[in-house]
Amino acid sequence: MAIPVYVVTGSLDAGKTTFLNNIFDKRKVKALVIQFEDGEEDLYCGYAGHRKLMIPRHLLDQQQEQIPSKIYEAVQNGDWDEIWVEWNGTAPFSWLLSLFWNPVLRSVFQLKKIIHIADAEKLEFLLSGMGIYLIDQISESDMAIIRNYHTKSQYRHVRRLLEEVNPGLNILEMTSCSKLSKPVLSEPDGPVSSFLMEFMLIICLFLLAGIISGSEGLPISRMVNLFFGMTLQAVPFLLIGIMLSSAIQILIPDGMLERWFPKSLVWGMAAALVGGFLLPVCDCASIPVFRSLIKKGIPLPVAVTFMMAAPVMNPVVLLSTFYAFGGNIAVVAGRAGIGALAAVLIGLLAAAFQRKTPLLSGSGRSRLICTCGCYEDNPNIKSLAGKLFFCLRHGQAEFFGVGKYLLIGILTASVFQALGDGQLAFAQYRGGLAASILLMMAAAFILSLCSSSDAVIARSFASQLPAGAVMGFLVFGPMMDIKNMLMLSSAFTKGFIVKLMLVTIAVCFFLVFLLYGIRGIKL
Repeated sequence: MAIPVYVVTGSLDAGKTTFLNNIFDKRKVKALVIQFEDGEEDLYCGYAGHRKLMIPRHLLDQQQEQIPSKIYEAVQNGDWDEIWVEWNGTAPFSWLLSLFWNPVLRSVFQLKKIIHIADAEKLEFLLSGMGIYLIDQISESDMAIIRNYHTKSQYRHVRRLLEEVNPGLNILEMTSCSKLSKPVLSEPDGPVSSFLMEFMLIICLFLLAGIISGSEGLPISRMVNLFFGMTLQAVPFLLIGIMLSSAIQILIPDGMLERWFPKSLVWGMAAALVGGFLLPVCDCASIPVFRSLIKKGIPLPVAVTFMMAAPVMNPVVLLSTFYAFGGNIAVVAGRAGIGALAAVLIGLLAAAFQRKTPLLSGSGRSRLICTCGCYEDNPNIKSLAGKLFFCLRHGQAEFFGVGKYLLIGILTASVFQALGDGQLAFAQYRGGLAASILLMMAAAFILSLCSSSDAVIARSFASQLPAGAVMGFLVFGPMMDIKNMLMLSSAFTKGFIVKLMLVTIAVCFFLVFLLYGIRGIKL
């Protein structure tokens, strides 16, 4: 049977050994502690069941192939209840990840939780000076524990720093053993169970609403039928888009896309449009590529054009749009055409307005974390089987992370559709086409849907809103929404993000309004 493994990470002198001593205090378990660094504090092994295995740094640097057998021998020489790993604060975390992929250890290890210990006084300085190692550790962690803070404002500041790297991180304060042991040792909810709990919560709310409002004549049963119908239509395209995007992000060698882009403005923008059309990537993949293009010296208009074009006009998105709108070629062509023209204009205007504003933020962070918790530098996995498994892991995390937004969007659309067109028609009557387009653009921004499945939701509004409003939803949403803003904020200045957002809003609105308002195109 595999032994549960807990990994403790943090910088040098962050307090990892102090944390372990706190955890082991009064806990009579047989624990093997594997230390990859020898700190100033000694590990307390007062209970006879504890044993320490020290892995010297020179083995990490020069003889990594000896480490798995050394650990396996220590594991076999004891009947351990738990294994704790204290990782070296100055070593790449990918080295430790590669140990869990080792066939010798994979059969005896069951990784339960990764805990990061953050020193409040040093974290900001260390992220600027040696962030490459800390971001590895924080982004892979399930939990972070903050110690050595003196004020509540300092604690909140450190929380913000950690959440910038890993938005879903569970963050605690360093307290006594009795308060720490329970959350640290408790089983974390996996993405599958969290998604299912949220799905069941929505269903229960539907049923409860039906019972409460039965006398009011609200069409709850119609809402439920619409909700399940749209979900069944949207989920297959979401899965296809996510898995293709994950394969591109993980299997394509680092730098390949950057080398493919010409550095001249005209040919570069043409290549950006072609790449956006051919590569089935969502914003989770296009934004990290955008940052890499900027770092490689690709002109800003070219990089922005690719980032805006890829999520709105790639083949999976166009296929899902074709399916959702019953084979309406005009809608597919409109989404691709307006998306391409908008991407080019946004790229040119963003570069024109950017000349006096810094582009990249001044922090030492060298990686861009996406919403699924993965980042652009993949673990040190070289085998094809390992990369394929990591693709599945990336796709699973992305699906259950993005899936909640899809469910919220479908729920909103089913409610509006079941209630009829009164509310939306009133908004259109009062403000005309312009108000309808802005309303749907705002909905796309807030819902933050995946572009590979948003067409199903857009189609549900087609009978209640004009074609221009629906097209505004289809074009603007993939280019700029809440999750895009969060991803961009981890590497780019606020000034650039604000300008980019305003330019995107203006370009998408005026293109859709001019085309659908003057030409009178209908779905």
